[in-house]
Amino acid sequence: MTQFTDRIVLITGAGRGIGRAMALRFAREGAQIVAVDIEPALAESTAAAVQELGRQCLPLKVDVTQQADIQRMVTQTIDQFKRIDVLCNNAGVLRFQEMFDINEADWDFVLDVNTKGAFFVMQAVAREMVKRRSGKIVNTASISGKQPEPYFVHYGVSKAGVISMTKSAAVVLAPHNINVNAICPGATITDMSLMATAGRAKIMGIPLDEAIKTREAQIPIGRRNQPDDIAAMAAFLASSDADQITGQAFNVDGGLLMC
Repeated sequence: MTQFTDRIVLITGAGRGIGRAMALRFAREGAQIVAVDIEPALAESTAAAVQELGRQCLPLKVDVTQQADIQRMVTQTIDQFKRIDVLCNNAGVLRFQEMFDINEADWDFVLDVNTKGAFFVMQAVAREMVKRRSGKIVNTASISGKQPEPYFVHYGVSKAGVISMTKSAAVVLAPHNINVNAICPGATITDMSLMATAGRAKIMGIPLDEAIKTREAQIPIGRRNQPDDIAAMAAFLASSDADQITGQAFNVDGGLLMC
């Protein structure tokens, strides 16, 4: 499939997990990629994988909590590719902590990356999209933004914020022919998700593999997401098939949360 031939897709958190899967999915469908990550070696690794597929890829080291980094990211992308057609606003962090153990630094770290960073990345990219009156923005939220999270309250709050900003931005940007949607992954096979599962296993006093089986037993479809499952939804939301969809937050979780 080549529905994104020569489209320019900027992906934050592209170095591993869901972000890397997004980069490879869009590249397979013809896109040129901007692979953004705070760890330059990971951005370079994703870029190499994209280039093996015959697509261009610009790897960039960016800290999404830094306004100067965000602006440099946009400037370098426009300088090389002249436009941004799709933003996958995916960079995120998680800390597994009891509510009473969360301090101000923990709170600020999670909210600064997941909510503040996501907003200012979206704002900076949207400014360029408005100039062309065209664009698709896909924010990575989480089902944690829709349901209680006793062991990472700050993460749940941050992702609820992503869902809210998605809806507000969709209203603001719709007159400019820009769609804004969010994906809410459930349990996904990534390093971040494994950290959370390991935390649950420790609290439950059971081995990690048993905690994984317990979690999977709660999922109606019976398995955790692969990163490719999230990438597939991102590709759909960025496609012309989703032109009439905006302001939505879609669960991709095997039926774990049905709301």
